[in-house]
Amino acid sequence: MAEAQPEADDQTIQGNVFLWRRVPKTPSHYVYDENLNRMRATSAAFKDHPNGSPMSVTIDVGQDPTTAIKNYPNNGLAAITTELVRSLGQTVRRSPVHDDPNHAEVVGPKPKRVSSEMAKAAVWIIHPPP
Repeated sequence: MAEAQPEADDQTIQGNVFLWRRVPKTPSHYVYDENLNRMRATSAAFKDHPNGSPMSVTIDVGQDPTTAIKNYPNNGLAAITTELVRSLGQTVRRSPVHDDPNHAEVVGPKPKRVSSEMAKAAVWIIHPPP
């Protein structure tokens, strides 16, 4: 039996491009980090979907960020760079969907170390609602 081939990385998505990740307003997805002295997303926000599908993101191509959460009123929006996810052994592939032509997936194993690095590097584009 042949080994599965790694997912192809879409190199047209440059390293300095932000990937937006919706973060639900739940205690498991964002916390106050005393070391950073700010609220931040947790590693739980940077995992694959429970059904096994890869982590879903929206590629920042200059669009209004509120479009990424318009159907998710209890979510914030965090950003990480494509360069970061690649440095953590992940690949990025475009995966447009009907309501998000800039949708993509971050593919690769996300053990705690990887998802924690993403969470610590993430910056808020839109904070979760109070």
